[in-house]
Amino acid sequence: MEKTTRVIIADDHTVVRQGIRLVLENIPGLEVVAEAADGVDVPDLVEAHDPDLLVLDITMPTMTGLEVARVLRKSGSEVGILILSMHDNPEYVLEAVRAGADAYVLKDVGPGELRNAVEAVLAGGEYFADRVSQQLSLGVREELEREQQRSRLDSLTERERDVLVRIADGCTNREIAEEFGISPRTVESHRERVMAKLRIRTVAGLTRFVMEHDVGAG
Repeated sequence: MEKTTRVIIADDHTVVRQGIRLVLENIPGLEVVAEAADGVDVPDLVEAHDPDLLVLDITMPTMTGLEVARVLRKSGSEVGILILSMHDNPEYVLEAVRAGADAYVLKDVGPGELRNAVEAVLAGGEYFADRVSQQLSLGVREELEREQQRSRLDSLTERERDVLVRIADGCTNREIAEEFGISPRTVESHRERVMAKLRIRTVAGLTRFVMEHDVGAG
């Protein structure tokens, strides 16, 4: 006898859950065995029903779909996880991947695409629609850039970091020199090395970097 594919749906909107159920139950051999209006109920439902797939909304009252995914993956669960969301922001998509989601589908997709995503996950694969894939790529690039910037910041010496902070505060070379007991020429050398290491060519750019990375003096 062919095994029934068991699915749990979690979304805080009843109408959305009903719509998802209608789409999924048109897939042969698939059964929606439970629903939840809050992610906090999902781990217990997973333990009770041993599903093959979870369809999780991101935004739920107590526990988000991403939090559910993290909890389950940390516990060693290999259940398929499909995130269904209205957000195509690259940060959301990237966080879903980090949390262990196998698919990320936007709520404005048609029934056919949702079905394709479900079938891909149940076959052991992943599914990210074109628009989501673009956002994921953007998110990865942005994360890599942030990591590179953190690495560049770590490459600064303590004195270079001090000079960077004072430059961002609007201090002149002479004021910085007087504060640290060094010559203005030495301050200028530090400034040039800071700009080279951070790959920033303007004082405005240095100031923005300090603000974005909450850089403090050493």
